[in-house]
Amino acid sequence: MLIDTRFKSEVIPVDYAINGLIVMPYEFNKQPVRPASVPVYNITAAEHRKMQWGEAIEMGKKIGYEYPMELCLWYPDGCITTNRLHHQINVILFHWLPAYFIDFILFLLGQKRFMIRVQRRIQIGLSVLQFFSMRSWVFKSPGFDGLWKGLTPEDKINFNMDMDPKESIEEYMLSCLHGGRLYLMKETPESLPRARRNLKILYFLDRFCKTVIIVMLAYWLYNRIASFISA
Repeated sequence: MLIDTRFKSEVIPVDYAINGLIVMPYEFNKQPVRPASVPVYNITAAEHRKMQWGEAIEMGKKIGYEYPMELCLWYPDGCITTNRLHHQINVILFHWLPAYFIDFILFLLGQKRFMIRVQRRIQIGLSVLQFFSMRSWVFKSPGFDGLWKGLTPEDKINFNMDMDPKESIEEYMLSCLHGGRLYLMKETPESLPRARRNLKILYFLDRFCKTVIIVMLAYWLYNRIASFISA
């Protein structure tokens, strides 16, 4: 993915954004007098809680390796770079080629193909996200903070959008991962040892395949250069 790891990651939970979109028109229509201009609210994290992209990615990897998914198709790794050529080479080798290979295997097995379709969606999402991850942004949100402080205790429970909660970012990531394993993937805590064994196998498989690809490319390049020199 194209990311400048020095920049701050303007990332918040999606349910906070949804709650904000519900509260904003509600509070706006409660005002006795409409303001002369349309108010603008930046929904973003508290300034002192914003992490650099590099820190967020490393923390996510650390937690993901400690609590892996049992049903994992490949080793969850990645290359973070600001070099667009390097990025495109990685996308071709490690996104598109595996997607076509997996769909080809599914075709041979008579199964429904889906990886190329999924990969197209991933690329669309990445192209949107990379517009922000490759630039430095300064978002201030005093209006949004004011909305939160003005809610009643009951509304704060129903429409949580507290951008400065007591739990740390690492604790939040952990709860997300545990919830994803249990409620989305239907993987119980008892499956964790098996998932960790599978992760080790996928690690060695990933490194083996990448080594083979690099050796094949180096061999092809060597032959091309040798043929050019001898000609």
